[in-house]
Amino acid sequence: MTTFTANEAKQHLGAVIDEALQNPVTITRHGRPAVVMTADAEYQAYLKHLQLKSEVNKGFEQIESGQFTTKSMDEIFNEAVELNRKARQPAS
Repeated sequence: MTTFTANEAKQHLGAVIDEALQNPVTITRHGRPAVVMTADAEYQAYLKHLQLKSEVNKGFEQIESGQFTTKSMDEIFNEAVELNRKARQPAS
């Protein structure tokens, strides 16, 4: 990973952006890594990864707390269709 100081990044922003579009770039401040600059597509993929990880963790939490079903997707779908059908029937 290419590294620039904050000063270098300010002075050569165009070059830093060009590099970050190819590979992530570390920008240091006072000799320590401060931020990483990367292409938007890579950042969007990272956000999707975080969202997926969060959803998987929620699923594990539900399993651990017993909040899950052993029904198949077809069974769940059929129940939903039946509930929807009943909800549309006129009250007698």
